[in-house]
Amino acid sequence: MQLKDIKNTLECKNFTSDKLLDKEISHCYAADMMSDVLKSCKIGSLLITGLVNPQVIQVSELMDLTGIVFVSGKEPGDDMIKKAEEKNLPLLTTGRQMFDACGILFSQGLAGAVIQKKTEDES
Repeated sequence: MQLKDIKNTLECKNFTSDKLLDKEISHCYAADMMSDVLKSCKIGSLLITGLVNPQVIQVSELMDLTGIVFVSGKEPGDDMIKKAEEKNLPLLTTGRQMFDACGILFSQGLAGAVIQKKTEDES
């Protein structure tokens, strides 16, 4: 699914260049704790979050995320938008709650992006 399809599906507002919306999205990860994203999110995922602060951009850069969707109508500030544009990182916002946004995207065929941890038996 392309990011522009996600934008339309979740009725998002785009804060960065429309050219960035041609990215292909196959996995999503939803969290407000950036430590969870660093620990458990697959590289290259789309992040769905309600957290709007500069650390989200930093974590996205570290994890090579394909974009960020802010939920509950939260919008990034000008400094975040500028930094995201420098990094070619799409920023979207939707009025939907995180639970609803995730459910809708899951029903459209997007997979979760959690790294599977090895059990003791697999070690």
